Amino acid sequence: MRKPWLVCFALVAALSLTGLSGCAKKDEEPDFSGYTKIAELATVECRFHNVAEIYNDGTNMLFGINVGYKKAWFEYDGTVQLGVDVAKVDVSKPDENNVVTITVPNAQVLGQPQADESTFSDIYSDTGLLTPITTVDQSAALEEAQNEMIKSVEGNSTLMNSARERAKTLLSQYVTGIGERMGEKYEVQFKDAE
Repeated sequence: MRKPWLVCFALVAALSLTGLSGCAKKDEEPDFSGYTKIAELATVECRFHNVAEIYNDGTNMLFGINVGYKKAWFEYDGTVQLGVDVAKVDVSKPDENNVVTITVPNAQVLGQPQADESTFSDIYSDTGLLTPITTVDQSAALEEAQNEMIKSVEGNSTLMNSARERAKTLLSQYVTGIGERMGEKYEVQFKDAE
């Protein structure tokens, strides 16, 4: 009597294991949805020293006296952030050869440069008679200096390439890390964003 019970138990166990073996591991799709945070983390912050200048050639004359001439400058430190536009980054699903294509745009200046007000120097100036340096002059000079800083950084191919390469490195590590957790080995290839 023991044998039929033992055979029945062995049969149920075998059927259970067979049924569960199909559930052990399905082909899971990798979840790369966190790539935007990784692209944001790739942002590089650069410090800079800048000079803001105020200049008016003094064409205003009063009784033959030059009253419009002003020349001034002040110095300050600040930061500018470089990175890639996250909206243009895309990570594909792996193809049949486990190749993941990551689309990465060129780096750019993100936001406006930030001037550190605690580093503003005194204003060095030379002015004509009755020609003060106003806060409006200072604000306009600062705005122009910040715009020049953006142009200067964007024209620096070494900085821009470095920021893009940083984004590519972090995104590649992110994709391969997810693959390793899933027991897969992903190859990463990059594509330029249009």
